Amino acid sequence: VNFFLAWSLLLTHLQSLPPLSLARERLVQYLQDSTNPSIILDAVFQHIPLKSGSSLNLKKKETELPAEISRAAAAAKQAITSRSLLFAIKSLWPVGSVEMAALAGAIYGLLICVLPAYVRNWFTGIRDRSTLLSVESFTKSWCSVHLLSDEMSQ
Repeated sequence: VNFFLAWSLLLTHLQSLPPLSLARERLVQYLQDSTNPSIILDAVFQHIPLKSGSSLNLKKKETELPAEISRAAAAAKQAITSRSLLFAIKSLWPVGSVEMAALAGAIYGLLICVLPAYVRNWFTGIRDRSTLLSVESFTKSWCSVHLLSDEMSQ
Protein backbone atom coordinates (compact mmCIF):
# COMPACT_ATOMS: atom_id res chain seq x y z
CA VAL A 1 0.00 0.00 0.00
CA ASN A 2 2.75 2.47 0.96
CA PHE A 3 4.60 1.89 -2.30
CA PHE A 4 1.46 2.58 -4.33
CA LEU A 5 0.67 5.67 -2.26
CA ALA A 6 4.18 7.01 -2.88
CA TRP A 7 3.79 6.48 -6.62
CA SER A 8 0.35 8.09 -6.46
CA LEU A 9 1.90 11.21 -4.94
CA LEU A 10 4.68 11.24 -7.51
CA LEU A 11 2.28 10.87 -10.45
CA THR A 12 -0.07 13.50 -9.03
CA HIS A 13 2.83 15.91 -8.65
CA LEU A 14 4.08 15.21 -12.19
CA GLN A 15 0.56 15.69 -13.53
CA SER A 16 0.33 19.07 -11.79
CA LEU A 17 3.53 20.41 -13.37
CA PRO A 18 3.32 22.31 -16.67
CA PRO A 19 4.22 19.99 -19.57
CA LEU A 20 7.30 21.95 -20.62
CA SER A 21 8.55 22.94 -17.18
CA LEU A 22 12.13 22.36 -16.15
CA ALA A 23 10.99 20.70 -12.91
CA ARG A 24 8.89 18.16 -14.82
CA GLU A 25 11.66 17.52 -17.32
CA ARG A 26 14.19 16.90 -14.55
CA LEU A 27 11.89 14.61 -12.59
CA VAL A 28 11.01 12.56 -15.68
CA GLN A 29 14.69 12.33 -16.60
CA TYR A 30 15.55 11.22 -13.07
CA LEU A 31 12.90 8.48 -13.22
CA GLN A 32 14.14 7.27 -16.59
CA ASP A 33 17.78 7.28 -15.50
CA SER A 34 17.52 5.85 -12.01
CA THR A 35 14.43 3.69 -11.67
CA ASN A 36 13.47 0.48 -13.36
CA PRO A 37 9.91 0.63 -14.73
CA SER A 38 9.50 -3.04 -13.82
CA ILE A 39 9.48 -2.16 -10.13
CA ILE A 40 6.20 -0.25 -10.26
CA LEU A 41 4.58 -1.88 -13.28
CA ASP A 42 5.23 -5.45 -12.18
CA ALA A 43 3.72 -4.52 -8.81
CA VAL A 44 0.70 -2.97 -10.55
CA PHE A 45 0.03 -6.14 -12.51
CA GLN A 46 0.47 -8.34 -9.45
CA HIS A 47 -2.71 -6.69 -8.19
CA ILE A 48 -4.56 -6.94 -11.51
CA PRO A 49 -4.88 -10.72 -11.88
CA LEU A 50 -4.57 -10.94 -15.65
CA LYS A 51 -2.15 -13.84 -15.76
CA SER A 52 -4.36 -16.22 -13.84
CA GLY A 53 -7.23 -15.16 -16.06
CA SER A 54 -5.30 -14.78 -19.29
CA SER A 55 -7.80 -16.99 -21.03
CA LEU A 56 -10.53 -14.55 -20.02
CA ASN A 57 -11.99 -12.47 -22.78
CA LEU A 58 -11.07 -9.00 -21.57
CA LYS A 59 -13.43 -7.46 -24.10
CA LYS A 60 -16.39 -8.55 -22.02
CA LYS A 61 -18.43 -5.90 -20.30
CA GLU A 62 -16.91 -4.79 -17.00
CA THR A 63 -19.77 -6.44 -15.11
CA GLU A 64 -18.91 -9.85 -16.60
CA LEU A 65 -15.26 -9.78 -15.50
CA PRO A 66 -13.86 -10.91 -12.14
CA ALA A 67 -14.18 -8.13 -9.54
CA GLU A 68 -10.47 -7.26 -9.44
CA ILE A 69 -10.16 -6.91 -13.22
CA SER A 70 -13.44 -5.02 -13.48
CA ARG A 71 -12.44 -2.51 -10.80
CA ALA A 72 -8.94 -2.13 -12.25
CA ALA A 73 -10.40 -1.48 -15.72
CA ALA A 74 -12.88 1.07 -14.38
CA ALA A 75 -10.15 2.78 -12.34
CA ALA A 76 -7.74 2.93 -15.29
CA LYS A 77 -10.49 4.50 -17.38
CA GLN A 78 -11.33 7.04 -14.68
CA ALA A 79 -7.67 7.93 -14.09
CA ILE A 80 -7.18 8.50 -17.82
CA THR A 81 -10.27 10.65 -18.22
CA SER A 82 -9.90 12.63 -14.98
CA ARG A 83 -6.07 12.68 -14.95
CA SER A 84 -6.29 11.89 -11.26
CA LEU A 85 -6.24 8.87 -8.99
CA LEU A 86 -7.55 10.52 -5.85
CA PHE A 87 -10.81 8.58 -6.24
CA ALA A 88 -8.89 5.29 -5.89
CA ILE A 89 -7.07 6.48 -2.78
CA LYS A 90 -10.30 7.69 -1.17
CA SER A 91 -11.93 4.29 -1.66
CA LEU A 92 -8.89 2.24 -0.62
CA TRP A 93 -9.86 1.59 3.00
CA PRO A 94 -10.52 -0.99 4.26
CA VAL A 95 -7.78 -2.42 2.08
CA GLY A 96 -8.71 -5.57 0.22
CA SER A 97 -7.80 -7.22 -3.08
CA VAL A 98 -10.49 -5.37 -5.04
CA GLU A 99 -9.42 -2.00 -3.61
CA MET A 100 -5.77 -2.72 -4.38
CA ALA A 101 -6.72 -3.74 -7.93
CA ALA A 102 -8.57 -0.43 -8.33
CA LEU A 103 -5.56 1.54 -7.09
CA ALA A 104 -3.26 -0.48 -9.36
CA GLY A 105 -5.54 0.19 -12.33
CA ALA A 106 -5.63 3.90 -11.53
CA ILE A 107 -1.84 4.04 -11.25
CA TYR A 108 -1.49 2.23 -14.58
CA GLY A 109 -3.94 4.61 -16.25
CA LEU A 110 -2.15 7.69 -14.95
CA LEU A 111 1.28 6.22 -15.74
CA ILE A 112 0.21 5.80 -19.36
CA CYS A 113 -0.87 9.46 -19.45
CA VAL A 114 2.01 11.02 -17.54
CA LEU A 115 4.94 8.72 -18.40
CA PRO A 116 4.06 6.94 -21.66
CA ALA A 117 7.70 6.27 -22.64
CA TYR A 118 8.34 4.78 -19.20
CA VAL A 119 5.44 2.34 -19.69
CA ARG A 120 6.50 1.59 -23.26
CA ASN A 121 10.06 0.74 -22.12
CA TRP A 122 8.64 -1.69 -19.57
CA PHE A 123 6.21 -3.21 -22.06
CA THR A 124 8.87 -3.82 -24.70
CA GLY A 125 10.99 -5.57 -22.07
CA ILE A 126 8.35 -8.12 -21.06
CA ARG A 127 9.75 -11.55 -21.89
CA ASP A 128 6.86 -13.77 -20.83
CA ARG A 129 4.51 -14.04 -23.81
CA SER A 130 1.44 -14.73 -21.69
CA THR A 131 2.06 -11.62 -19.59
CA LEU A 132 2.75 -9.56 -22.69
CA LEU A 133 -0.50 -10.63 -24.34
CA SER A 134 -2.50 -10.09 -21.15
CA VAL A 135 -1.14 -6.58 -20.59
CA GLU A 136 -1.62 -5.73 -24.25
CA SER A 137 -5.20 -6.97 -24.17
CA PHE A 138 -5.99 -5.06 -20.96
CA THR A 139 -4.47 -1.88 -22.38
CA LYS A 140 -6.26 -2.15 -25.73
CA SER A 141 -9.59 -3.07 -24.17
CA TRP A 142 -9.71 -0.63 -21.27
CA CYS A 143 -7.17 2.16 -21.78
CA SER A 144 -6.48 2.92 -25.45
CA VAL A 145 -10.01 4.04 -26.34
CA HIS A 146 -10.06 6.51 -23.46
CA LEU A 147 -6.56 7.78 -24.22
CA LEU A 148 -7.50 8.46 -27.84
CA SER A 149 -10.78 10.07 -26.87
CA ASP A 150 -9.01 12.29 -24.35
CA GLU A 151 -6.36 13.32 -26.88
CA MET A 152 -8.97 14.13 -29.53
CA SER A 153 -10.93 16.32 -27.12
CA GLN A 154 -7.91 18.51 -26.31
